[in-house]
Amino acid sequence: MSIAEALREHGVSDVAFAGRAEGIEGRVLPPLGWRFFAISAQPLRRSLSPFAVWALWRTVSDAHRILRAFAPDVLVATGGYVAAGVVIAQALRRGKVVLHEQNAIPGRTNRWLARWARRVCITFEGTARYFEQSRCVRTGLPVRRQLLQARTERQHACASLGLEADQRVLFVIGGSQGARQLNEWTQEMLPALKTAGVQVMHQVGERHASEWQEHVQEPGYRWFAFLDAQQLGLALSAADFVLSRAGASTLSEIALFGKAALLVPYPYAYADHQWYNAQELARGGGALVFRESELDAQRLLRKILELMRNDSILQEMGERNRRWAIEDAAERVVQVVMEVAAAP
Repeated sequence: MSIAEALREHGVSDVAFAGRAEGIEGRVLPPLGWRFFAISAQPLRRSLSPFAVWALWRTVSDAHRILRAFAPDVLVATGGYVAAGVVIAQALRRGKVVLHEQNAIPGRTNRWLARWARRVCITFEGTARYFEQSRCVRTGLPVRRQLLQARTERQHACASLGLEADQRVLFVIGGSQGARQLNEWTQEMLPALKTAGVQVMHQVGERHASEWQEHVQEPGYRWFAFLDAQQLGLALSAADFVLSRAGASTLSEIALFGKAALLVPYPYAYADHQWYNAQELARGGGALVFRESELDAQRLLRKILELMRNDSILQEMGERNRRWAIEDAAERVVQVVMEVAAAP
């Protein structure tokens, strides 16, 4: 959506999405007024069984019908198995393709599809080694415009969230679905954090929300199932420090707000890509990174309190993350798309 909005601002009036009707894209995009084509798709398998070949061909056929009707000048694909059939269909009609790879370690689909891409936009500099480097452009990862618009002074953000501006704020976020281990550690640490004068903002994740109903909202601790862009902007504006997983979107958001972070990558991500995502911020000096197996609640508590007692370290880490971030990522992707569209 960030890319699509930026394309519209650059005068591209005819923008459409393709995706699964039952996926989040099918639920979110049509009500917002975006043109949406539903497509059938099955996850890609390592071995191409007869069923897998048939399922992929069905997606390609659906995509070919859509592309014949819509006839895009450029197809922008962001990975995932839904994109595979659409990119193949675009390649068969000799159409132009731009990929965006958000993670440090590319997914199988984007590695395979890159052969048909004129350009590959990347979030992390090191990702270029997995593709033909001459085609790669570091654009950063576009984030929701509403999020950036929600940035505000810390004092105002604290007041909006019912927090005390003269006390420290720890923001815990495990991605949109939440992270059970981070949730459990946060509950164990909470009494000691409150004693130390640290307030906690906590996104527990939609899938864990039912378990959290018994936890009352109390002074110094606020939990949310899911934070929309406005709420997330306020939480990041108020935070002094962030405890998080290491999804690419979350890291980009943390960096854009100039926040110091302690990252605990999800240990079961494909190709351990969250670990490699996190290393980029760690190398820049903006984050500490630990394996989940290296921590327990007490060790995590000691690390958090050690850092949150040192203003200069928090400010320096936050500034290093801010320098790594690319705020105009959507506009940079659009520039790539426009260059590809204009090329023969």
